[in-house]
Amino acid sequence: MNNLNVFRLSHVCVRVTDLERAENFYVNLLGFVETEKDGDYLYLRGIEEGQHHSLVLKKASSPGLCYIAFRVREGLDKARELGNSVKFKEKGVEDSILLESPGGVPLLFYEDMEYVGDIRLKFHLHRGVSPVKLAHVNYMVGDLGREERFFKELGFVETEHFLDKTGRKTVVWLTRRGNSHEVAIAESKKKVPGFHHETYYVHDVKDVIRAADLLASMGYWDNIERGPGRHGATEGYYIYLRDLDMNRLEFFTNDYEVLDPDKWRTVEWTHEQFRFRSDFWGRPIPDSWLQEWMPVENLNGELRRWEA
Repeated sequence: MNNLNVFRLSHVCVRVTDLERAENFYVNLLGFVETEKDGDYLYLRGIEEGQHHSLVLKKASSPGLCYIAFRVREGLDKARELGNSVKFKEKGVEDSILLESPGGVPLLFYEDMEYVGDIRLKFHLHRGVSPVKLAHVNYMVGDLGREERFFKELGFVETEHFLDKTGRKTVVWLTRRGNSHEVAIAESKKKVPGFHHETYYVHDVKDVIRAADLLASMGYWDNIERGPGRHGATEGYYIYLRDLDMNRLEFFTNDYEVLDPDKWRTVEWTHEQFRFRSDFWGRPIPDSWLQEWMPVENLNGELRRWEA
């Protein structure tokens, strides 16, 4: 295991083209808690998150991923040994390291973030679907094995994986904190590296359904991409939405907890099980979910271009 002691998945920074429009969608409609707006950045969190933010919306010329962030207990200086990296500073975080994963996905590591307090028991402030906390992220790379080894060296445990028709592993689910997964990584031969979605945990299946009702009531039917449904892999009830820039967001609940990671036996899904691995009820998956994801930034804050 690397000496960088990763504690948990912390936050995600996503690009949006209109910050005011995004604020209305994420805060006023979906119910994210707004910590503050600072220039071209909007800092949000869930109702049980006391840290300054778990979702940053950055105004940019096009959508995509800026970075995925992890909190570490100690050893931040060791992050520089993991690959090409730069020192980085963001609101609420004084000292952090931004680097690229082996597959080219921007990852941020830090030890401490400003604490602002949660609104867990302030029920009169809960709105929308009441997002609770950042649950996991999902992204695409060209070489899954190399990316998987990177996270396992950081102490992540493989909970589940999916095999293609040749028996080759093409999707892996990994956890550090102990829930079903914090990171899901899929292999693709095109449009890599790419960011598929971030997911927020909600307390009840009714909150998953409420997300669909809220978007439908606003006339955003085309932004309800997939679900409500239930995954076979990870067990969770889900719904996938697209924001007004087509960034993908999932609301998710009722997955399992890995109580003894050292004794966990990785759940294996074969190609023949694809239908109910992805949706336990066997419901079809939209082509957009299977074929569309967003580009990611490089360490200079510029979007990486995909090969044609």
